[in-house]
Amino acid sequence: MPSPSTDRTVADGTIPKSQTLIATSPNKLKLGIFGINLAGGAGGISTMPGPMKVNNWEEQKHIAIMADRAGFEVLVPVSRWKGLGGSSGHWDRSYETWAWGAALAEATERIQIFTTCAIPLFHPVMAAKLGATLDHISGGRWGLNIVPGWFASEFKMFGMDLGDRESRYKYAQEWVDILDRLWSEKGEFDFEGEFFKLEGAESAPKPMQTRPTIMNAGQSPEGQKFAVENADMIYIKLRHNDECRKTIEAIRAQAAAAGREVAIWGNLDVICKPTEQEARDFADAWTKASDDEALGRFVEGITGSDSASMDFLRENPETANILRLSGGGESVIGSPEQIAAALQGYSDMGMDGLALTFHEYPEAVEYFISDVHPLLVKAGLRTEHSLDS
Repeated sequence: MPSPSTDRTVADGTIPKSQTLIATSPNKLKLGIFGINLAGGAGGISTMPGPMKVNNWEEQKHIAIMADRAGFEVLVPVSRWKGLGGSSGHWDRSYETWAWGAALAEATERIQIFTTCAIPLFHPVMAAKLGATLDHISGGRWGLNIVPGWFASEFKMFGMDLGDRESRYKYAQEWVDILDRLWSEKGEFDFEGEFFKLEGAESAPKPMQTRPTIMNAGQSPEGQKFAVENADMIYIKLRHNDECRKTIEAIRAQAAAAGREVAIWGNLDVICKPTEQEARDFADAWTKASDDEALGRFVEGITGSDSASMDFLRENPETANILRLSGGGESVIGSPEQIAAALQGYSDMGMDGLALTFHEYPEAVEYFISDVHPLLVKAGLRTEHSLDS
């Protein structure tokens, strides 16, 4: 390997999309770890021991390296600025996602590290520079999860209003248009739109990827249109039913009509124990130890926002119970064999990847890798390749 003092190769734009990990992974069903940068994690709200504490950096690094060595494709953080309080301290501590990603990019070798960015809080010129820097640090393994907005209370901390859904996606489109130009054009350019007016804008270095992988979870008609036109990975709300299958088919059809290929992902909460009874006993104990104070603030935040990803919760009488158990996502509960069968079902439905949350860290991640992953390999969903082999 050339020494830094003699290697003068410009790395900008040297990794085409066809060579990124997401594109070259041999796994039919790709996997990620979701939301470990939050105290409590991205799963349910409980006072039981086991969730992420965000007490020290080694906790984060250990899980990231574990996922990397097992061949997981992505690490996706959650952008949170304000906790929910209560005795569990749910989300009261969180690591900022740009710095988090840079550090884990240095600690890992292959896994793709995402930054989750609430875009009204980061000017696109700033984001272009941050993203290109992260892409160089990671050797072209960085990705951007674009979030136009979620909890209004967090934006108020910055003296900002969340704005209505339509305007948020108009803003997001201008934001991405500027970002793409900063990453691809040489020299300065001016830009004048509804939300941004730039003079002499430029950014160097460019990312190592010709265009870094972009993720979005737009669920509303406005959001889904934005995702199909701009994102490479689209997150959908998981449900093991025909409605979910129809959503997958509709997104693929929209992408094809736009001349684009997209990967469809979802977030899945996993409770896995040696037997189904043990897993269900754990789930029952988890919900009985609910932190109702934090839960109440979460419900208030959801009902006070108009994020389409939370529409099903606003309209669901079981909202509190769903939040207690999984934080709002879909849950699978059972033995390793049952978890593997559930993941097979999502793959058969047309899902390309699943970002997983757990309730006990690092134990539940270790157990998934040791007891569920081999079953996925046997089913042909995953390969045995890892950094240890």
